[in-house]
Amino acid sequence: MRVRMMTLSSVTKMLGIVFLVSAVTALYAQQMESSVKILLERLPLEKQQKLKNLSDELENYMQDHDWTGSGEDQFKTSISIFLQDISVNYEDRYSGTFVISNNDDVQFYDKYWVFPYQAGEPIYHDETIYNPFTGLIDFYTYLIIGSEYDKFGKFLGDPFFEKARNIANQAAFNVQFNKGWRERTELITYLMSDTNKPFREAKDAFFLGMSYAGEEDTTAQKYCRQALDLLEEALRVTELKDMIMHFIEAHHLELIDMFKGDAEALEQLIKIDPDRASQYEEYL
Repeated sequence: MRVRMMTLSSVTKMLGIVFLVSAVTALYAQQMESSVKILLERLPLEKQQKLKNLSDELENYMQDHDWTGSGEDQFKTSISIFLQDISVNYEDRYSGTFVISNNDDVQFYDKYWVFPYQAGEPIYHDETIYNPFTGLIDFYTYLIIGSEYDKFGKFLGDPFFEKARNIANQAAFNVQFNKGWRERTELITYLMSDTNKPFREAKDAFFLGMSYAGEEDTTAQKYCRQALDLLEEALRVTELKDMIMHFIEAHHLELIDMFKGDAEALEQLIKIDPDRASQYEEYL
């Protein structure tokens, strides 16, 4: 048997191909850095054993998908799932509470999740067909991504909120597993409504201001003051005050640092966020 020898150029070309494939794979794998924790304690021991690898499988599901179509933007999510067994004699079924966050200023909680799942069945993305298991995960992941994009420009999250709305529309036709989708439809409708625009604009103004932090002029303060005005407006009209207060809680130290000695801005912060009034008053 003759063994064909590879030339140096062939080896170099082959290594280049391997590197390119590895780089592309790493790029997509790193787009979503996700931690998934599933609490199985209330399941029968048999089901606990069957689902022992589900956390890892869902982490792979989150991290191996290009959620934005660009493969470039980086996101972080943490997911906690608490499962209970509601199986019927012909099918394994579960109910669950679901919490997803970006580890910072966005979090969603859902207690109405019901889905069938057979341990070991492949978990994959298919936007054309509603899956009661992955559909909810995708819905809230797109809410997280849309919320992140809103930080980079006015209403840049719209395409991802639309993806979430499409999932909700698909779910409406699944009579057997549509529990909670009325509430989720109301949530996405509100997030995209005119009522929620002040909050979305506030996030854009805040992060634009923070991008100028440390500059000698007052550009950073100008945009962050716009954010305060918009947050105050949002709190007057919002149906989801907790969502706004969660954002303020995550960034109140940055706002304090931005407005040290600015009595007018700090008084406005006290009005917006009275629970932390004592912290703001220290810097008046």
